[in-house]
Amino acid sequence: MKHISRVEQEKKRQYGWFVRLMRDSVMHQKFFYDSAHGGKNSALLRAIAYRDELLERFPKPAHGNMFNRTNARNTSGHAGVHKTTQRRRGVTYEVWAAGWTLPDGRRVTRKYHFGPDSRSEKEAKALAIKARREGVGLIERMRREAGKKRRSRKATKKR
Repeated sequence: MKHISRVEQEKKRQYGWFVRLMRDSVMHQKFFYDSAHGGKNSALLRAIAYRDELLERFPKPAHGNMFNRTNARNTSGHAGVHKTTQRRRGVTYEVWAAGWTLPDGRRVTRKYHFGPDSRSEKEAKALAIKARREGVGLIERMRREAGKKRRSRKATKKR
C-alpha cells in the first residue's frame, strides 16, 4: 500500500501501521497502534482513512515539484519562463515565453513580444510570468477534477 507501512517491533512491543507522506519538503506522518484501535485490521482501516485524507488535502503536484522549481541556468527567476528569440518574415525578435505541459502531454507556449514600438521588456516578462501561473493553476484544477472523477467511479464500482 502506498504511503502505509507495517511496523512490528518485538523488543519495543510496538505493533501498528505507519502513514508517511512528503509534500513540499514537509513530512506528514502518524502511527496507528493496533492496541489503540482494536486490532490489526481496525488500525489499518484508520491508517487508510488518514492517508486518503492527506492525499486529498495535499494532492500530488503536477509533474512533481521538479518542474515548478528554478535551476542554476534559469535567468528569469521563474520556472517555465525564459527569454528567447523568434524569427518572423526574416526579422528576429526577442520575446519572453512561458511554457507548460497539459496532463494529456500537449505542450503550451505563450510568447510576449517587446520592443521600442510596443510593450516594454518588463511588461512582457510580467505577462509571461502571469501566463505561466495561470497555466499551472489550470493543470492543477484539471488533475483535481480527474482525481475526483476517478474516486467517484471507484465508489460506484464497490457498490
